[in-house]
Amino acid sequence: MDKKEEAKLIIKPKYNVLFNFLYNHVTTLLIIILILVVLVSENQLVEYGVAILVVYIAYLIINSVYNKVKYRNSFYKFYSDKLVYNNKVKDDNEKEIKYVDMTQIKYGQTFLQTIFKLGTIMIYTNNKKITQKIIFINGVKDVKLVYEKILKVIGEKTTDNK
Repeated sequence: MDKKEEAKLIIKPKYNVLFNFLYNHVTTLLIIILILVVLVSENQLVEYGVAILVVYIAYLIINSVYNKVKYRNSFYKFYSDKLVYNNKVKDDNEKEIKYVDMTQIKYGQTFLQTIFKLGTIMIYTNNKKITQKIIFINGVKDVKLVYEKILKVIGEKTTDNK
């Protein structure tokens, strides 16, 4: 009986609605509200401004639900010689990359990510497909600690590679 190898490290990204909104959408929402205020003060096209605002809020809700499902189905499993991951909405979209095909691993945090104690891990590969040259692991809680665990699992010396 062939026993399947157990993952040495599993990363499940966390979706934070407030962070996502502040990071990706707050500027657009503020511009829409500003335009709406100007339209209301001028008594012009108020209905269109309200309609745009309603459509944008509906978009934000749909986007949040989509991202919640995507994060729920995302995983990154580190084995002794490879990374198996899914970073798509469909949960049958597993990809695999051998450690020998990885060229560099880094992590980063924006100011806003630091406030929310989140970060992003970037895994650079020598893959020919441009969409798979860099694997982004977004929404990583305690990113530096997780980064160091990844380096330990793949057998590299832990250094601050920020």
